[in-house]
Amino acid sequence: MRRPTAETLLGNPDGFLTRTDLTDLGLPRGAVDAIFRALPVVAFPGTRRPLVRVEDFLAFTAEHTYRDDRVRPT
Repeated sequence: MRRPTAETLLGNPDGFLTRTDLTDLGLPRGAVDAIFRALPVVAFPGTRRPLVRVEDFLAFTAEHTYRDDRVRPT
């Protein structure tokens, strides 16, 4: 059985994303690091990979997306 793609995982708000998933979505390492610093991190006992919740990632992305109705801070 293959692991779901990062794009597929985004469809499940109750799911989790790894650093690799965020990289697979096209985010550079600096952005991935910033996301993991800003969001609550889930670390299950006995595992090595930290995770972030999909719903947290989507909310963070929406909050930091600037369109014509918002001015990007400097």
